Amino acid sequence: MKKLTLALVLLSFMGFNANADMNVGVKVTAAELTADGSETQNSGATVVQKERDASFELASIFAEAMVSLGGMDMAVGVEMVPLTAEVAVIGGGTGFDATVEVGNMRTAYIQPMMTTDGGVSLYVKAGYAQADLDISNVSRQATASETGDSASTDTNLDQELEGPMYGLGMQISTDSIIDAIRIEATRHDFDEISFTNSNNKKLKADATMDAVSIALVKSF
Repeated sequence: MKKLTLALVLLSFMGFNANADMNVGVKVTAAELTADGSETQNSGATVVQKERDASFELASIFAEAMVSLGGMDMAVGVEMVPLTAEVAVIGGGTGFDATVEVGNMRTAYIQPMMTTDGGVSLYVKAGYAQADLDISNVSRQATASETGDSASTDTNLDQELEGPMYGLGMQISTDSIIDAIRIEATRHDFDEISFTNSNNKKLKADATMDAVSIALVKSF
């Protein structure tokens, strides 16, 4: 949270700078979340879970300040995903069923941009992201497993995803109400999350999110 707070303060400061332009925009993203992990059972045995992935769509808004640094521009911004997206509905068979959702994702970033001929800018992007991971409608595990573990009574699990983001993109200037269109690809490399459920199983998971997006930008 300190990293995001620092970025918000910096963005607010630059917003008052007479030499800084402001950009606001909306973005539509096609994302794929990939995760793998393990669970430590009551017996002490560790079971490695195979990698799983899920594809979903996100809509976001962003605001950023632009300053000139010699031969390039630098954007400092904050992006918000105000809605919740359903990532997957898991059918567990002998394990458990659950609905997995990701929402309230916020990303602070810096974005050096280099303008080429024809109103096209190329840029790289780096930042830090946080998001809420909600696992709800949990069922199954109504009886002990074959290994003798006690049954879990968890029904809703809440975790926070956070970690670095990096990517690259292209901005194309337009002569219309919208000042520019951006196309970009990013990766979020989330830190490992861990959770101990009601039957004392220790669960761990690593996740990454690859995304391709298109954005409409308005400058002031």
